[in-house]
Amino acid sequence: MLASEYQPYLYLSRPVSRRHPMDVGRRAKQFAPFAALRGLDETIRQQEIIYESKRDLSEEKKNELDMKLRILAYGMKIQATYFQKSWKDPSVGQYHTLSGTVEFFDPSVHLRIDDTEIQIQDICDLTGDVFETIEISC
Repeated sequence: MLASEYQPYLYLSRPVSRRHPMDVGRRAKQFAPFAALRGLDETIRQQEIIYESKRDLSEEKKNELDMKLRILAYGMKIQATYFQKSWKDPSVGQYHTLSGTVEFFDPSVHLRIDDTEIQIQDICDLTGDVFETIEISC
């Protein structure tokens, strides 16, 4: 009985609004996720990063690094491995390797490779073709 009452409505076409439909940009904004706590995602990502303590270099490695720093000059293409301190706890951080061209070098302060400044005391290794051609005696 109930089915016979609704029989005329079963095969009707979908109704279309006479008003202008909402543009896609505004519609997407309407259904965008709501972030009640700003910065929560960034804080969670920071917690997921694995930090380690800064390793002490041996005297031999320090001497080798010192010789490489003396050779270093503007425009050289090198690869630097360095320690980046955590913003939360400066006693721990991460090791990063950066390849690029030396843009600025001050032996007492820092080294700049492709707009990234690295403190001299945080560098743990330098590699590149320029160091392979020159024999470093420790």
